[in-house]
Amino acid sequence: MRSLPFPNTFRTTWLHWQESFQHRQQMSGRVASEFLVWRRSFIGDRVRLLAWMVLFAVSISFTLNMTFTIPMLNAAGDPRMLIVGERLRRIVELALTEIVCGVIGVALTYHPLTRKQPEKVVLLITALSLFPSQVLSIVRGEAQFDADIWLLYYAAQAIVIPVKWELHCLSQAIVIGYSVIPFLMGWRDPDVLFSATYVLGGLYIGLMCVVANVGVFLHEQSIRREHDLRQQLRVFLHAVSHDLRNPVIGMGMTLKSFLNPSGRPAQIPQDLLEQMIKSGDRQLELINSLLEAHVTELHGVTLHPQPIQLEALVDSILCDFQPFFKQEKTSITSNLSVNLPTVHADALHLRRVYENLITNALKYNRPGLRITLDAEVIAGNLHKKVSASSRWLRCTVSDDGAGMTPQQCAHLFELYTRGPNKRQSLSLGLGLYTCRQIITAHRGEIGVQSIPEVGSTFWFTLPLDV
Repeated sequence: MRSLPFPNTFRTTWLHWQESFQHRQQMSGRVASEFLVWRRSFIGDRVRLLAWMVLFAVSISFTLNMTFTIPMLNAAGDPRMLIVGERLRRIVELALTEIVCGVIGVALTYHPLTRKQPEKVVLLITALSLFPSQVLSIVRGEAQFDADIWLLYYAAQAIVIPVKWELHCLSQAIVIGYSVIPFLMGWRDPDVLFSATYVLGGLYIGLMCVVANVGVFLHEQSIRREHDLRQQLRVFLHAVSHDLRNPVIGMGMTLKSFLNPSGRPAQIPQDLLEQMIKSGDRQLELINSLLEAHVTELHGVTLHPQPIQLEALVDSILCDFQPFFKQEKTSITSNLSVNLPTVHADALHLRRVYENLITNALKYNRPGLRITLDAEVIAGNLHKKVSASSRWLRCTVSDDGAGMTPQQCAHLFELYTRGPNKRQSLSLGLGLYTCRQIITAHRGEIGVQSIPEVGSTFWFTLPLDV
């Protein structure tokens, strides 16, 4: 009888999967660093735009003042509005200083420092844009209250560079803090006629800074989320290419080995056929799970709730899993009481939640695992979303397996996320995501508590007061 090539094919597939798993782990660890690299490059590009905007603004402002605003005010004949002599000299001196600083700022953005440390360049551009008036006023022994300029600049900065809110806060604190010094020395702005101007101006500046910083923070969070989704998509495509392609390649190689050039019928051993059929079934299951996850993401979970006795449902699920428990040498304990209240839920979907949690425990842990199922009635504002009179059924699936870190637990229920100790290759990380979708559709919550090398406890809640 000819030798079977399937074991060698299996070893090849296993090596492919090991390479795939290591690649996925590396990709997941790089998502934060990739975002930071992108953010630094983004700030470097946008700070140049900001510098050009500042130079354009001060140049246009100076031109309009000299050709339109000042002549118009002088023509009005109001002595309080006249801009001549020393007052005109100060305005021209400040405008020319701002233009020179604007040119320096633009030139600075073309320096290699902009690529290496763009945050420092942003602070330098801020200083070159807003400090000239403050420095000149202190030299003259006066204060300078540039509320309108600050409002425009910080609004423009938040729009042009909508990332890293900490940088915006620092930029605002440096300039505003420096401008407070003359006021603490008792100096005042000679162009400000009413004290209320300081109060209203300070209020507007404070509101603008808060709104700008919150907007930048929220925008950066959305961008970071987009980067995470792109990373998940790359991980998913890599998983599909390995977890679905490699078994097909293995079966193709096996079938080709039985191809007889003479045309005589090939005899394939029964056990090899069974293994190939199981492999095909697992691939079909993965494809169906992927399609189901897509439909759920678009249309949500459709429920057909009915009164359920949870203890009876769990017993039937454990009976179906007995062959797997025996194969994995798993000890299973159910502490569910027959006196639990009836829960109004979709029996089929609730069964899938338990099946996914149990399957997850078997996949990601060593043989000889101990699994414990429990449920209890809880009341009150447990998740800070319900009234104190609400009652919930809290169900748990615990094991004494490898456990997980808090960082791993934080993303466990996201789409295409896999556990850290996977012993089988065929999985796209859809099980726990599906569980979350089902429990959320029931108006409950799901989570996990885990300690490395101690074990994990998956829990979910179902409302009883329906």
